[in-house]
Amino acid sequence: MPKIVDLTDEQFKQLLDEYYAPPGKRSKMTQDEVKALAERLNDLINVPIIGETTEEKILIKVVLKVDGFLYDSLPNEIYGLVRSVDKGLSDDEATRLISRLSGLANQKIDIPYLPESAEFIAIRFVIGVIINAARKGWDFYKAKDADQSELMAA
Repeated sequence: MPKIVDLTDEQFKQLLDEYYAPPGKRSKMTQDEVKALAERLNDLINVPIIGETTEEKILIKVVLKVDGFLYDSLPNEIYGLVRSVDKGLSDDEATRLISRLSGLANQKIDIPYLPESAEFIAIRFVIGVIINAARKGWDFYKAKDADQSELMAA
């Protein structure tokens, strides 16, 4: 995208349309990525009282909730780095963002059907995968399959 002063009216309108996108168009993750992340999250936490199939559906909603938070909290230009292997965040930038965003998300997102400790794990894990996917040389699948302790410690 050109510099701000060089933006055409159409490019500026596109920027605004992206920023003010309606809820149904605010996800940056694909359907397959949401499902894959919910599956990995299912290995980490257990939603009490319900069966496995229902639990997976709930975890999809948790992933979507965190994705929506990231859409609202990060400029799309940064969130878009998830799709770029050659450009991306440094390890330090990713670690800082994961820590900062996890704290903010835990304050803003309430998942009443999860104990607070499980809620924080879910939020931090999803943010960790997405932000790590935005690291230079990483992609979504590398971040999703990374060692859990690395993601939780970041």
